[in-house]
Amino acid sequence: MINVTLIGFGNVGSSLALLLLVNPHALRLNVMEPDNQAEGAFLDLAHGLPLYLEKELHINNEELFCAADFIFFTAGTPNVAGSSRLSTTQQNSELAREIFEHRTFKPSTYIIIITNPVDLVTHAVYQFSGLPSNQVLGTGTFLDSVRLGHYLSSVSNYPATDFDALVLGEHGSSQVPIYSNTTLNGKAILDQPEFSEEDLHNAAELTKNAASEIRKTQTGTRYGVAKCAEVLFEYLLNTEERLLPLSILTNEHYRNLLQLERDICISLPVTLKNGKAEIYTELQLSEKELDAFRKSASILASYNL
Repeated sequence: MINVTLIGFGNVGSSLALLLLVNPHALRLNVMEPDNQAEGAFLDLAHGLPLYLEKELHINNEELFCAADFIFFTAGTPNVAGSSRLSTTQQNSELAREIFEHRTFKPSTYIIIITNPVDLVTHAVYQFSGLPSNQVLGTGTFLDSVRLGHYLSSVSNYPATDFDALVLGEHGSSQVPIYSNTTLNGKAILDQPEFSEEDLHNAAELTKNAASEIRKTQTGTRYGVAKCAEVLFEYLLNTEERLLPLSILTNEHYRNLLQLERDICISLPVTLKNGKAEIYTELQLSEKELDAFRKSASILASYNL
């Protein structure tokens, strides 16, 4: 069985728990949540366990936490509606320290970070966990890339599944739509005459503001990012090669490209295959995209953890 620990059982954590339980792999799910108010939710989740195939459920099991093959970090203080995700940097970085600094994990453990600000929290978890940088991954702009495909569909007559969209940089207001590497049915979207510059701009703005729109009628995003995390888990287990934009520590190539004085975590193109994550360095960007990417990186680099 695959040992999976899920930290936090709020909106995202509970949504992710259900997705992991219906995932086809045999797994042992350990939910870490100290809040006593979650006891009823745990019981509710446990009642359905006999209906899931090859699954075990454990609650607050420290031994399973340290023996986990995969750890999903969803706990943290949410930003106030209308404020920047970066506003909770201090609280959630300190929480990462509290959780990861004094524990020892298996050398092969993958930690997947969902907690915002995801880029800065990913960096904190990398620092405190002691694991290699390519085993500490934030969902980053994976969700933003999926959202961009959704909004490109909304300004056209094509279904969202026809788009392979790419967003890099901060998972936040400085995110960068990479239209030079976005395709429609395998063809470059910039070569499609039906998409005007205004269409592309509008889709990018809708993507950037998606979380604010969602929070007009619910407390926060949950379903989309939970699915992204579960898909990332699946891709890490597969033999088929996948390329995803994920928050990861920069390597020498991107440190130089982004003109950084030190490494940061930011969404970069990452190749996933056979349980390995490697930064993809062959991506070609337009001058406009590269300039925006550098500005996004400089914002994240201004935070000292």
